[in-house]
Amino acid sequence: MDELKKQAEAVLFAAGDRIELNDIARLCKTSPNNVKNALNELKKAYKNNDSGLMVVDDGIFWKITVREAYIPLVQQINPRTELDRTTIETLAVIAWKSPILQSDVIKTRTNKAYDHIKELVDSGFLVKQRHGRSYILRLSKKFFDYFDLSDKEDIKNRFKDFVDINEDELIELEKEKIKEEHEKQDIDEEIPKETQKQLETQQEQSTENKSENLSDEVK
Repeated sequence: MDELKKQAEAVLFAAGDRIELNDIARLCKTSPNNVKNALNELKKAYKNNDSGLMVVDDGIFWKITVREAYIPLVQQINPRTELDRTTIETLAVIAWKSPILQSDVIKTRTNKAYDHIKELVDSGFLVKQRHGRSYILRLSKKFFDYFDLSDKEDIKNRFKDFVDINEDELIELEKEKIKEEHEKQDIDEEIPKETQKQLETQQEQSTENKSENLSDEVK
């Protein structure tokens, strides 16, 4: 297994980008299951050694990449390495408030965030689901594995240098969201009241008609 682990590591390094599990198995001349076991061991080894690199996967594709903390450093050499700073800033806003409406992210990060969100979804860091006229953005398992995070406190500590808005602004966003929900609820509650009023009016008219008919019969 140690030899296979070294072979898999060499393939990931040489690939320079993500590579499919089946391709790694073909190059190492073994089964995908054997390679996957070796890669999982390699992933743990990088994590336990507190390396500046890490092994990440999304189930099918695997790669060796730079840990998030060192991205600004290596971008001085290769500007195309992983996510750029503005995209990470958008990711930070989403991570702080996840799950969050895409429309709220756009309010904070402006229209440029549409491109960031698309890149983050395509890269597997976010899950995007339709919600009314907008979308709900949630953090994926890959996000937590990639940045080696476990909870909200870890997220805030890791991304505090990338968030370009402060906590007060995030609270204001939340207040606006709650206000919009309450306004919608008020509108929904008005509908039954109006319906009830119409029913009462119809009942009054019906009673009046019955009274008139009774008077006619008496006459």
